[in-house]
Amino acid sequence: MRCLFFSLLILAGCGGVATNNTASKSGSAGPDTCNAAAYEGIIGQEAVTALAVPDPKREYRIGQPVTSDYVANRVNIKLDETDVIVAIDCG
Repeated sequence: MRCLFFSLLILAGCGGVATNNTASKSGSAGPDTCNAAAYEGIIGQEAVTALAVPDPKREYRIGQPVTSDYVANRVNIKLDETDVIVAIDCG
């Protein structure tokens, strides 16, 4: 099991890294203040791959209540009901 976990972390790091500082393709309308575009490669993967994203980060299922505080450098990782990453943005 531990080998699977480390394999997932390694695979998550192999995705392409975007370096633009504009809005991310994951649906964010604002500027990419948290470098969310760099993590778009993990969209479609299981939630465990989000462990490779550095703090500050917040994982939650779409529809789940979350605080309304805005932290510009925080990466929001949105999950579907099966814990698959469906979107990444800042806030």
